[in-house]
Amino acid sequence: MTKKGAAAALPRNRQPTWQISPLRLLTVLISFYLLFWSPWTLAAPTTVDENLRQRLFTDSISKPSCKQVKISTRGQTSLTPDLDAFISDLMRAIRTKDAMVMQPLFHPRLNTSLFAVKEILAKVDTTLGGPLDVSVYRLWALNTVDGSPKGLHCDGDELTVHPHYGYALQFGIWLQIMGQKEIGRAFATIVPVGDKWYLGSFYAQQWTHASKDPIAWAQQAQRDLEKGQKEAAFVEFDVASKLLEMGKNIELELISQVNSARDQIMTKPDFLRLMTKTLSGESVVYAASMLVTDGAGIMVRLRVPGEVALADMQKRCRNLADQLAKQSWTQGLSGLRCAFILPAEKPEFDGALGSMYLPFKN
Repeated sequence: MTKKGAAAALPRNRQPTWQISPLRLLTVLISFYLLFWSPWTLAAPTTVDENLRQRLFTDSISKPSCKQVKISTRGQTSLTPDLDAFISDLMRAIRTKDAMVMQPLFHPRLNTSLFAVKEILAKVDTTLGGPLDVSVYRLWALNTVDGSPKGLHCDGDELTVHPHYGYALQFGIWLQIMGQKEIGRAFATIVPVGDKWYLGSFYAQQWTHASKDPIAWAQQAQRDLEKGQKEAAFVEFDVASKLLEMGKNIELELISQVNSARDQIMTKPDFLRLMTKTLSGESVVYAASMLVTDGAGIMVRLRVPGEVALADMQKRCRNLADQLAKQSWTQGLSGLRCAFILPAEKPEFDGALGSMYLPFKN
């Protein structure tokens, strides 16, 4: 994952030759953390947010808790006009790709550049396929009491939200972004500063791939496992896991269940050993599942002693793809991506020689 300041962006592998991280097959990521602010920057509560905290947590004001807040799909809470206006601006900025609206919503301490916001909005639009429709999926009020960043379990939603340090009251909002190609989700934290609200973090992700959400991918994996296709099930559980990755501020219980089911089949090192054994004649140093345009695929990184001509790369990758295509468990998978890395390059990252994607079916 590449990072620049407090922002990072990962493109979706929409075209076969795109470079994507095997560890993070998320569409887009932009995340800004206030978790590590020094104690002396703890935000003093204002009359506005303290009164709101009292209203929301009347019976449990001294107990750290997460509470789901009633909100319309269009962002109306009736809690305060300022909060409703803030949520409305956030949704409008995503829907219209208006960085001029969204950039001022980030906390001033984050120094979020207009360029970074433009980039993230453009990639959300490209990945999901505009025009976009944005709605509110969930809104949680977080009562930390003393500004602690300790995670708060949200009853009924099977997830934990990790608040920012220094705020007795803050909100977590989960947006659904409906595109013409796929559905996305975005999670953001909202913190009070004086009489204003700001984004403490924003994380956008691809929620469906090939029109299937994480649960559908996990169900497909379970069906393949019951057929004895454990290798395919591993790949499909891993795709479900990637779609469930939500960043640092929200943790879904479902991802632990999916990861456990995947690891009971085989671990990631086991999968590497499987690929090393299956793909004879090459030095396979990394293997993982990946998202490709029409479904799930496999990517491998191959160690080579020196420069490799493009024609040779294509021939070698085609040979490996053909070897995999003969395996019974790859029938539901789409193809293979080959990356060639030099001796000094790390297996976890693509190298200077680049990579290519080849479908199993010509």
